[in-house]
Amino acid sequence: MNFLFLCTHQIQNLIPLFVELDKKKDINFKTLYWDKIDEEHFDPLFNQKINFNIDSFKNYNYEYFYNNKKNTKDTTKISNQFLVSFKLIKYLFNKKFDVILVYGYYFPHLIALIIAKLLRKKTVIRSVSYNLGKRHYIKKILRNHYYRFVNLFIDDFWAIGELNTNFFINFGVKKERIKRIPSSQINKQFVFKNDEDFNISKKNIIEKHPQLKNKKIILYPGKFLKKKRPMFLIESFIDANVNDDWILVLVGGGGYYHNQVLEFINKKPKNIFYLGFKDLKEISILYMFSEIVVLPSDYGETNGNVLLEASQYNCSLIASNRVGIHPEIITNQTGLVFEASRKDELTKQIQLLTDDKILREKFKENNLKFSKIIQPKYAADKITQILKNYEL
Repeated sequence: MNFLFLCTHQIQNLIPLFVELDKKKDINFKTLYWDKIDEEHFDPLFNQKINFNIDSFKNYNYEYFYNNKKNTKDTTKISNQFLVSFKLIKYLFNKKFDVILVYGYYFPHLIALIIAKLLRKKTVIRSVSYNLGKRHYIKKILRNHYYRFVNLFIDDFWAIGELNTNFFINFGVKKERIKRIPSSQINKQFVFKNDEDFNISKKNIIEKHPQLKNKKIILYPGKFLKKKRPMFLIESFIDANVNDDWILVLVGGGGYYHNQVLEFINKKPKNIFYLGFKDLKEISILYMFSEIVVLPSDYGETNGNVLLEASQYNCSLIASNRVGIHPEIITNQTGLVFEASRKDELTKQIQLLTDDKILREKFKENNLKFSKIIQPKYAADKITQILKNYEL
């Protein structure tokens, strides 16, 4: 079976899944990218050159239309979407495929779905969309009509969780047409070459940031965007007035709150530290060092992949109810969820988790169980089984 996965550009948590799918003997798998972004590139949200220190193109089959070396900013702008659409038309009429999966509701993906239906091929969508955002009523109407129109050309809908399932249902999809495949994440085996590589990375972090030694860490990993609200967390942490064993560590940066966070950090608070941008090896080590990982986002957040990443490293989680995976946190008892508008709730949850070691240990144990279903191989096995059941 020829299985084509259409995606804008390389997305970190999808790479290990692609590698696992490429191993499947029953599938001739290929990823088709609009853009190939260089490993080291300028990220406009971080406002700096970044490199996540992984090989995004190793051990799986792929093609791409453009090589946009500089940054990801131009990938999804309207002019590029039209160019990609024209290339897609030519590509799909000249390539052999049985099933096409589009990652998201972009206009070129609509074109790909229409062509696939004309060619009598199976069509699938996978999306990390939710209905948690505030929108102007005109945008809501347009969005509703557009999504429902795109859905006319889709045979199967692959959801990553409860809220994502509800998103599809809200736009007219019958529940029996939705298949649940949890979002696979980058794991330790993918990030580190071997135990020596892991130990060297661990040693480097300790030497680079001695302030982490002998401390219990609450970690915020992410850009300092409006929707992610790092200052909301900082203020809640201060209000929690935890004992001196605990520190708040922020990594990432860029975005709306970057200068505000740096101004605050420059005042040298005794138990709050900003460590800058970290690549995947470094952030993985920081997850391992951390007791608690927090994502306090408001409207606009999608899945909350950093929490899924952290769940593999024996962490307890705190998330707002605007984070896409918050129902899974509640169901699997892997952490706490607070009402996004209530800073006092976040403060109380920080106090509770820092004081209650037994509760932290319970969440950590549950996270280790939960992390088994977000492994790339688990998702690849489920996808393979679904594809085998298609009548082509």
